Amino acid sequence: MNRWKVTVVILLVWLLVATGLGGYVQSQNIEQRNQITGLEEQVATIENQNKNLLVEITGLKSEIEILGERIDNLKDYLPFLDISEMEATVVRVIDGDTIEVDIIGMRFKVRYIGIDTPELDDERPEFRALAQEATRLNRELVEGKTVRLEKDVSGTDNFGRLLRYVYVDGIFVNAELVRQRLAWAEPYEPDIKYQDILEEAEAEAREDKIGIWAPTLSPE
Repeated sequence: MNRWKVTVVILLVWLLVATGLGGYVQSQNIEQRNQITGLEEQVATIENQNKNLLVEITGLKSEIEILGERIDNLKDYLPFLDISEMEATVVRVIDGDTIEVDIIGMRFKVRYIGIDTPELDDERPEFRALAQEATRLNRELVEGKTVRLEKDVSGTDNFGRLLRYVYVDGIFVNAELVRQRLAWAEPYEPDIKYQDILEEAEAEAREDKIGIWAPTLSPE
């Protein structure tokens, strides 16, 4: 009888141990499955990131190719831009002495040679008002029109803008802005081909004592 009890106890102990081990093994399997699932999700995320990166790289390659074509085109245009005179269409008036033009499908900013108009961001309200008036007149003279650009010595300034004398409908625009008392004649060596004309226009404008020459205004 005692041996039978011992056997039963042993079996019960074995059964308990086996059950415990089974639960432990099962929990370990679940944990490993969770780890595998996590790793699979990480792999999927990395794959998606790689796909997105490939899409971005493809887009960048396309942009680089387009930019390369533009650079090649620009190389063809550069010798053309160095000629003494050319025609261009004014697509935007930036301020009193700067415009943006279209030359054979490409846009360039043009800074008028030999003059200087008040700045639109001048802290002094009276000069801001004159800057707006100069911009208005410049727009009235050239915006949307075909103009003739004449080069002096320098091709461009430090900002990459073309330096040009501008003509439209028989009007010398640089001088007209000076004549209308909205620009100063400012010589910038070595581009002084027509500085005598600009300074003569300034001398006449100064006598009227209006616009930039009003007695109450000081350019300093």
